Amino acid sequence: MLPRAVLVASMAGIAIATCVGYAGAQNVTPPDSQTTHVASCVGGAALPPLTLGEKAELYSSRTFSVRTVLGASYAAGIAQWRRTPREWGTGISGYGRRDAAAYGAEVIRHTAEFGVGALLHEDPRFEPSTHDGFAARTADVIHHTVFVRTDNGGHRFAWSRTAASIVTGFAVNSWEPRRLHSTHHALMLSLAGVASYGTGNFMHEFTPDIKRFLFRKLRIEDRM
Repeated sequence: MLPRAVLVASMAGIAIATCVGYAGAQNVTPPDSQTTHVASCVGGAALPPLTLGEKAELYSSRTFSVRTVLGASYAAGIAQWRRTPREWGTGISGYGRRDAAAYGAEVIRHTAEFGVGALLHEDPRFEPSTHDGFAARTADVIHHTVFVRTDNGGHRFAWSRTAASIVTGFAVNSWEPRRLHSTHHALMLSLAGVASYGTGNFMHEFTPDIKRFLFRKLRIEDRM
């Protein structure tokens, strides 16, 4: 029962703290930027810190986007093909349970990340590399996965992503079949959640290059 207790306590604390923070900070510029309008440098362009309302809007667009829904459906399809977990069976009912579980995990992950990040004044925006070359950009992807930009333009350890991964790992483990209920399995799911942030950042970094390459190739073929 420990994983479930940790989950309930964590989610309750995040929800209460977020509500209190929102009530006190709505329409107020974050404390780190009250005296000086500090900007972050992203891809050579200065970006002002986000307000709490803007962070909430970004959270909403990520959580309830078509991309997130389709991503959950894709993950459910893979789990259905692998028949994982086997207790959920096959067919429409089995796929429905897996799809709901996958999307529910995304909602919990985004909610926990938003709540902790807002409290700690973290900037949730993707931070592209300012370097050239695959190796240097990949190193930046790893760095920007472990560390996160803050509202005052600095960087620190990504506590919001860590907390979100742990909360999500225990949440997923709590609704899996009883044979899988264990702290070890929940922590393994949490570790996979941390890795997913790195995968997501890698895709954000290099997808524009892939698109430009494909577009250029299509244009060349059209001219032939």
